[in-house]
Amino acid sequence: MNILICGLGLIGGSLAKTLKKNTNHTVLGWNRTDTVTEKALRDGVIDRTGDIDALMAEADITFINFYPDAIVPFILAHKDSFKRDSIVTDSCGVKTKICREMAQQRDLPFYFIGAHPMAGREVSGYDNSLDDLYDNASFICTPLEDTPRVKSDALVGLAQQMGFARTVVTTPEHHDEMIAFTSQIAHVLACSYVLSPLAPMHAGYSAGSYRDVSRVARINAEMWTELFLDNKEPLVREIDDLVSNLMRFKYNIVNGDGAALTALMKEGNRIKEEIG
Repeated sequence: MNILICGLGLIGGSLAKTLKKNTNHTVLGWNRTDTVTEKALRDGVIDRTGDIDALMAEADITFINFYPDAIVPFILAHKDSFKRDSIVTDSCGVKTKICREMAQQRDLPFYFIGAHPMAGREVSGYDNSLDDLYDNASFICTPLEDTPRVKSDALVGLAQQMGFARTVVTTPEHHDEMIAFTSQIAHVLACSYVLSPLAPMHAGYSAGSYRDVSRVARINAEMWTELFLDNKEPLVREIDDLVSNLMRFKYNIVNGDGAALTALMKEGNRIKEEIG
């Protein structure tokens, strides 16, 4: 197949490198910054580039790797250029807003299927992309309700060829609910943690706990702002739960209730032992 990667940053560049490493598909590539595309071509990460509309006309599957709010406008601006009956997908970390906007479109010549290759780094850009970024990672697929099974199976099959350890097919809403818990709330917590006035003085006092909790505070603020706002309701529910649990700790500490504090931590330990 011809696989087109639109956007060759960390995620798109890693998709292209993984495709070249683990499959025999032809990888087409395009990036808004020509120098990035040219470097990917020199590196052998993509087989060909060229005019974006001409590339879309050849691609059996197209990955759109942009910031969340840019994905649907880009697809609709080029909707007549995609190969008929091809698959158009994305790599965004929120799915409901994008999938619902695409579901409102009629008579599209292609099939849109939301996707989320679940991996990342604290750095961005093509130069930081890796051919093993998705090793042991999950690939989540959120097809629209009227998507033919054969099309979603084709996208899942490609993810399996690429070497993703797990593939999940679910609804956009359930994806976003789970991502609010497994990813977004962790970034909110990490940023909140390092906003402490003591954070600049951590050297000499910090070890594994500090590194573990603060790691994802190295954040692309502009992109994550879009992700947070596009997933507002599930994320706010997770923040409410987190604040409620923090207040339980605070109440027990303020009141010197060692038994209740011990019970709270034992409950947390029990849950962690059960769920991994």
